[in-house]
Amino acid sequence: MDLVPRVLFVPVSGAKGAGEYFRSLTVAHAIRARWPAAGITFIVSRSAGYADAVPFPSVLIDRSPTYDTAAVNRAIDELRPDVVIFDSAGRVAQLRHARRRGARTVYVSSRPKTRWKGFRLRRMLELDQHWLAWPRALDGGLSRLEKIKLRLMRSVSVVFLDCLFPPPDTNRAAACRRELGLDHDPYVLFCAGGGGYEYQGFSAPEIFGRAAAEVARVNSVRTVWVRGPNYTGTLASRPGLLSLGTLTGAQLIDLLSGARFAVVNGGSLLLQALALKIPCIAAPVAGDQDARIRVCAERRLLIPAELDFTALASAVLMLAGDARRIDEVKARLTKLDLSNGVDTAVQAIADLLSRAGRP
Repeated sequence: MDLVPRVLFVPVSGAKGAGEYFRSLTVAHAIRARWPAAGITFIVSRSAGYADAVPFPSVLIDRSPTYDTAAVNRAIDELRPDVVIFDSAGRVAQLRHARRRGARTVYVSSRPKTRWKGFRLRRMLELDQHWLAWPRALDGGLSRLEKIKLRLMRSVSVVFLDCLFPPPDTNRAAACRRELGLDHDPYVLFCAGGGGYEYQGFSAPEIFGRAAAEVARVNSVRTVWVRGPNYTGTLASRPGLLSLGTLTGAQLIDLLSGARFAVVNGGSLLLQALALKIPCIAAPVAGDQDARIRVCAERRLLIPAELDFTALASAVLMLAGDARRIDEVKARLTKLDLSNGVDTAVQAIADLLSRAGRP
């Protein structure tokens, strides 16, 4: 019996968002913690800003894996993984090829479009597990049609994950903030995510950065702006504004967990902020994020804003002066009590390995 599991990660990747990659990276580190000798490999697009910084062996391809089935299948042939995890990626032909090579297959969805794809019968035929990375508490439970399909396709297991992020560590976070000169000073964190999306001629990170600079100019609260791995602009740092480039998932969580409140997009980072019980202002930077923000806003779990630096700065200045509203949002987030699904994800992989005769 092979005591070293081989896991291949195939997240959507490219010059825009990075949520799928960082979610996969979180699971990869957790796998390494459970099985230190595990063989972990990533397939990512060369156009992704993080392509040269993947901390695991990686296969670089010319396009996002969804659009390069030949390259993905070649990697499967060469690596012979025990488990392949497709995060919002994976054509049916890729899933089928992985199964033919003896791998267990996992599909991860976190928004309606990718979830719908994961519940298409043709894809379900080639799946072992479908991970739902969206909280059931926010209308993420199974629909009647999804339940019917699961009764038809009993070989597919659904794994519910509220969200995925590196587990916070108090000492590590304190050291991170101390190193950045933040110590115990209150600060507002701005992060638009991966950084590749544009709106009205400006990239999303630049809009967030301009808002952060304006807040720093007129308010005594310290502002921290994380540019993201795909940001290629040249917006300079300003007095009172701490500008940071690409961070690891753990570093970003450390900063997020210590913020008075945060200004984020409507992707994975939003869910992480909610799980960490950090009040936030959220603006959509991709087409699917508006609906997610709206669901949370209806429950008064966040403050919605337009993707405009004037609107963002105004929302931040208003919230910074409203301690009662900050406390009210925190109370609702505490009651919501979202969980980090990392341990659940690793156990799901262990179940697949057990079924395949692995450790």
